[in-house]
Amino acid sequence: MLKRIIITYILLLSILESHASSATDLEALQKDSGHLNQSEWRDDIQELRRMNLLVPIEHFDVEQIKGSYYQGRGGQRHEASDFIAPRFTPIHAVSDGRIEKLFLSRFGGTTIYESDPGGRYAFYYAHLQSYAPGLKDGDQVKRGQVIGFVGTSGNAPPNSPHLHFSISRLGPEKRWWKTAPLDPYEVFTKRAKI
Repeated sequence: MLKRIIITYILLLSILESHASSATDLEALQKDSGHLNQSEWRDDIQELRRMNLLVPIEHFDVEQIKGSYYQGRGGQRHEASDFIAPRFTPIHAVSDGRIEKLFLSRFGGTTIYESDPGGRYAFYYAHLQSYAPGLKDGDQVKRGQVIGFVGTSGNAPPNSPHLHFSISRLGPEKRWWKTAPLDPYEVFTKRAKI
């Protein structure tokens, strides 16, 4: 157990070092509420909690992602959570939904954009090693279905496999690439204060 904690800590430090920006003002980032006002943010977090989303990595302790949404990455807020896990760990769909886009990105590497059944929220999975066999754009997926595997694609450090995961509210145009971000930790834990 101690060995796993030490390895997790070392991997987390490696990720933070690789993404850190020396000019980032974290206090300013935390004050920025993004695209949603406080009331919208609170309402969306509560709605997502009622959806009972599945944590995308089985048996993962969500306390490990606390605060990662607000960390600086390249001069801006991370607006996502990094789930550190061994390479090839299965990644599960957090909700029933639709695969909007499988995408190869310079920064995110092998990525998946999934929308919830109502088309209100987008779930973004990045740095995958690979997709689940046969997965394609437009597929309907079930909560808990394996959709990919943890890796280090894109700008992830090669020795730090992890899942970069974000939750966002879609705008009225339903553009999966233009969304209002929400903190996954706030969604996955009932103990979090809003």
